[in-house]
Amino acid sequence: MSILRIQNLSKDYVGGWGRKHRALNNLNLEVEEGEIFGFLGPNGAGKTTTIKILLRIIFPSSGKAWLLDKELDEALKMHKIGYMPENPYFYRFLTGDEFLKFYAQLTGVPREDAKKKADRLLKVVGLDHARRTRISDYSKGMVTRIGLAQALITDPVLLLLDEPMSGLDPIGRKEIRNLIHQLKEEKKTIFFCSHILADIEMLCHRIAILNKGNLVKLGTVKEILDSGPTHYTVSFDDLSPETLAQLSQLAAGVGEYGGVTNFTATDHDHARKLVETAQAQGARLREMRLDRGTLEEYFVREVGSRE
Repeated sequence: MSILRIQNLSKDYVGGWGRKHRALNNLNLEVEEGEIFGFLGPNGAGKTTTIKILLRIIFPSSGKAWLLDKELDEALKMHKIGYMPENPYFYRFLTGDEFLKFYAQLTGVPREDAKKKADRLLKVVGLDHARRTRISDYSKGMVTRIGLAQALITDPVLLLLDEPMSGLDPIGRKEIRNLIHQLKEEKKTIFFCSHILADIEMLCHRIAILNKGNLVKLGTVKEILDSGPTHYTVSFDDLSPETLAQLSQLAAGVGEYGGVTNFTATDHDHARKLVETAQAQGARLREMRLDRGTLEEYFVREVGSRE
């Protein structure tokens, strides 16, 4: 079932001398219920424009979008979309508890119910211990988590997250990834932008890539990586100088890391030839694997070629 449906969405801006700039061009997308959907693109690709249209901060020049088969204006009135911007501004003199109760009441939740919501969400995002700490004393990771809690106040069916891992250290990024997985298990649909493509690769089932306002790729992470070039990596321990020299002549590439020598083979037959040659010399195979490359490599190759 589609939670979000976008049809022929376009946005034009008018600049100096009446010149039009098309920031978004006939975007068509469907996001399924309960999925984590990655929305990628370089700066200026149209990602923020799309999110602003979905939030009705700006309006499209043409096209429509639906949430749960309701047009966006109606869905927003029902508080079915939660949003966390890349650089949120919160009232930093408030404690985490005060902050969530304040936002709950802004959405029309009665005071007593707002307290219950704040209590539950602080536990969901792992900030119950910091409920009486001012936001000004929160770390970057804690601010991100309180931002997620604020986006969940109205129990939305769709969460829009703009760069949720921006500026976090590796531990903070892992904590937010775990929290996003937890929200998926609670049947939330998550639509998020990120420049940290390793996180997108770990979290998302499907992704869309925009460039210059156009959708250039849509599919599962596996489909997209499988569509690119592949190679085999064959690794050996403790090679003799003679065997190393012989294998280097057969391989497409060679590198040594921590005492392990890795050879690149262009296909399976090439990889098997490396293994047979090395084992005939008494070398010990450590690993042979198929490498499809990373999402970051794909993104740079595909988007960079369209610049």
